[in-house]
Amino acid sequence: MMPMTAGRTRDLERILDGLYANLKTVRRDSIRRLGPDALHIIDFHANNWIDIMEWIRSKYSRTEQMNILAFQFLTVFKETYWLQLLLQYANYPMIYRNLRYILEMVCQAYYIRRNYPDLSLDEQMARAAETEEKLYGWNLVKDVLREVVNEDDGHVELKFHALWRHLSKYVHPSPTQMDVIARTDFSSFVTDSFSEDLAREAMKTADETFDLVNAIMVTGFPKIKELTRQH
Repeated sequence: MMPMTAGRTRDLERILDGLYANLKTVRRDSIRRLGPDALHIIDFHANNWIDIMEWIRSKYSRTEQMNILAFQFLTVFKETYWLQLLLQYANYPMIYRNLRYILEMVCQAYYIRRNYPDLSLDEQMARAAETEEKLYGWNLVKDVLREVVNEDDGHVELKFHALWRHLSKYVHPSPTQMDVIARTDFSSFVTDSFSEDLAREAMKTADETFDLVNAIMVTGFPKIKELTRQH
């Protein structure tokens, strides 16, 4: 492959500058039309993350926190402010992809910690790499939620599989989902543009996903249950 010339580099940078400049307009539209809700993800879910981390630190020693579940949950804060950015810049499909990633990541961490509690953090991470080839996707999420919500497979399927399918439609190509978006707001499907319906649906789905993530963390660190009730 031939190296890119300086002139070609400048041309591409100008094109990108034009595309990115449009995002400022999209963000203004999001803030103006959503009002205070435009900051919902960072205001609500990031603050919940801070509370949960503080509760865990107050009830568990540093050694007890050195496990894959606590480690993976640490990364969720960064995910929340990127989700906030995606919401304001109207990249709704990417929100769903990230939400599925977060949910599956936390479920995997819970599964490994539950089944291999005596391993070190490094050993748990290695075990996760081995396990992901055998148990992943909905089967993994269902296994964890069955314990977290204390219900059988049938009730877990009934309550939560629809959410999982909804998230997955944006991870794998889905003609059905593309048709829904195209009919709802075709411009947001092919360009960066605000859609109130799609934005509010994304926020609702984020709420549902983080409800499960937080429930998993409370189950994984049961000493904080009373603090969550007080909160």
